[in-house]
Amino acid sequence: MGYAQTFARAIVIFLIFLLAWGSVSAQDQLQDLRKSYNNLPLGSKERFVLTGKYAQALYFNNEKVQANQVLNDNIQLAKSYPDKQYYAYLNCIAAMNSYNDRSFEKSRAYLEQAKSVLPIIADHSTKGYVYYCDGWIMTRQNKEEQAVSQFHNAISYLEKAPQNDVNTARKLAIYKELTAIYANQRNYEFQEKYTSLLLETAKKGKNINSLFDAYMQAGYLFEEEYRANTTDLALLRKSEEHYLAAYDLLKNNQAQLINPTDLAYVSVNLANLYHEFYPQNGSQKAISFAQQALEIAAETGQYAITIPAYGVLADESFKNGHREEGKKYLQQALSNFEREPHYDYQVGLSLYSRLAEVSVEEGKYEEAFRYQKSYIDVFEKAFNSDKLDKTKQLEIKFERELQNQKLLRLRLEGEKKEQQIKLMKALNDRQNQLVENLKLNELNRSQQLKVLQLERDKKEQDLQLSRLENEQRSQELDVSKKEIAFKSRMNTIYIWLFISCLIAVILLFYAYWQRSKTLKQKEHLYGLEIEKNNQQHAIKNLTAMLAGEEKERTRLARDLHDGLGGLLSSTKLGLSSIGEGTPEESAVKDGINRSIVLLDDAVDELRRLAHNLMPDLIVKYGLKEALRDYAARMSQAKCQVECEFLHFEAELSVEHEISLYRIIQELVNNALKHATATSIFIQLSAHNGRLHITVEDDGKGFDTENIDLQNSAGMHNVRSRLSFLNGDMKIMSEIGEGTTIEIEIPLS
Repeated sequence: MGYAQTFARAIVIFLIFLLAWGSVSAQDQLQDLRKSYNNLPLGSKERFVLTGKYAQALYFNNEKVQANQVLNDNIQLAKSYPDKQYYAYLNCIAAMNSYNDRSFEKSRAYLEQAKSVLPIIADHSTKGYVYYCDGWIMTRQNKEEQAVSQFHNAISYLEKAPQNDVNTARKLAIYKELTAIYANQRNYEFQEKYTSLLLETAKKGKNINSLFDAYMQAGYLFEEEYRANTTDLALLRKSEEHYLAAYDLLKNNQAQLINPTDLAYVSVNLANLYHEFYPQNGSQKAISFAQQALEIAAETGQYAITIPAYGVLADESFKNGHREEGKKYLQQALSNFEREPHYDYQVGLSLYSRLAEVSVEEGKYEEAFRYQKSYIDVFEKAFNSDKLDKTKQLEIKFERELQNQKLLRLRLEGEKKEQQIKLMKALNDRQNQLVENLKLNELNRSQQLKVLQLERDKKEQDLQLSRLENEQRSQELDVSKKEIAFKSRMNTIYIWLFISCLIAVILLFYAYWQRSKTLKQKEHLYGLEIEKNNQQHAIKNLTAMLAGEEKERTRLARDLHDGLGGLLSSTKLGLSSIGEGTPEESAVKDGINRSIVLLDDAVDELRRLAHNLMPDLIVKYGLKEALRDYAARMSQAKCQVECEFLHFEAELSVEHEISLYRIIQELVNNALKHATATSIFIQLSAHNGRLHITVEDDGKGFDTENIDLQNSAGMHNVRSRLSFLNGDMKIMSEIGEGTTIEIEIPLS
């Protein structure tokens, strides 16, 4: 049972690797690709795109030399092509083909060429493919953490690319790789996440092979979860359902298959599932699916598929008492296993171990010894393979020491089994000799001397066996002493490591405490400084506001005295003159009319003053109408005031509109009083959530470096209002060139 499970896991891993790229084995498809490739013009974009599919078809049909030639020729052409995406794409395919051929240096060189042009590639799909290729190679180098990062980069670019069949297929390949990584790490949560994404994406597409891959991944996921929790039978049923869905999909769409061996793979998985988890009622199904896998493998020449199929058949034969048939299946599996150039060591260990056990049970000790020796050789190869991650060097050293100890124990066990086999052979010889001695005693007692000689040889063999047993016990004692010494050294190392870590933690905590104390003091001082600056700024703004208000009162008093006071005084004098003496009726009427005109002027002057204090147009019609009215009123014969609005549709509060009105009013009054301008231009525009105000005049201008604007009460008032609005002001002026003031205020 155990070795069949090992076979199944090994073949599933091989399936994940193979299905990541597909195997275009049908000769008619290859011929179609060759014909299309030759009909396309040399160096065209269409030919570059087709080159990848054509080269992969050649590669998986064992025409690897021609595949490499086609790739290299087109890589050289794509190198001089302005768009480097095809150069990167073809280098990625060459890198993966080279890695499959175990040409690791070439693979790395192709990958570096692809990555070198990434900064100048604009196509997101190609960038995602390069990151996928990098992650694909890292996965096979056991750099799974780095591979996961590259796969996520690839997905981020493919999500930005157009969602066509090519990019969907690439996302499916990435989901399969991530599923395989998390399956290897026994991380069922992330494995289930990416299996669901794989199945969901495959169902949306129309690719039969991608949907088949998704069903296989889902079946394998639920099978592994059931192995971890055998009480949840729902997981086992889900695994069976997904495997059967994959099987039915291929049966119903055999004409569309790219890889004809897919049916064999799903048959092997179903055979192992029924054999391992349905021992009572799944035996016939397991045998049927295993034989179907063997038939397909015989047609396609895929020997790797036959190994787990033979394993299932062997288990069923042993279970039914057919030992010779079971051993024959194991030997056929071993024969096909040895034909594979890159085989899984665990499969070999399981085969050799099982065959050795069967040979011992049959009494064929020499054959058992050969299988046991092959088992040790495969174990040494597995131990010496350098495929572990460099980032786990400390763990590797520890594991290697454990493997050394295990290897030593295996060798001792092998020697022990060899000695046991020799002992069994000696006992067998002894029994044969006794039988022969009895026959010889019955036939001719004259051969007693020979019998005595044989007995003496037997005693010498017994003595030799006793010596071998003593030597074995001595070796076991030495191994035990070495294990105890090693554990003692490791305990000492762990103690010192713990003490060092404790001291480091204490020092770090003390440093952190000191730093926190210093930071708190700095934060307190910084807060005090900020509070002081805020108070000074508030005092300064208040002073400016008071100065502005005082100026406004002075101006209001002056206007009341000069304008309204003079008009009312004239009205009083006119009315008084009417009361003196006895004037004529016409003179009285003229006096009253003049007084009414003066009163109308007084009313207009009062309205103007009230409008300056609180412009009612803002409240009724908004800032636009108020500014247009203000520009019309301030325009004179010598100086025209114009107002313009660009994309200004902002909704502002009344308080903000009044503040903006006062700011513009102050800036225009300054220009009228000091600039001697002939035109003043006001512009308001809104863009990107900010309001831009420009007040420009063509007056005499001034030197911004020699005039201190901070001491101006009006400018203080403007800056105070801008501070309230969180705005910024920029003043640009040159003598003789006029003045431009730009203000920027956030709208929200």
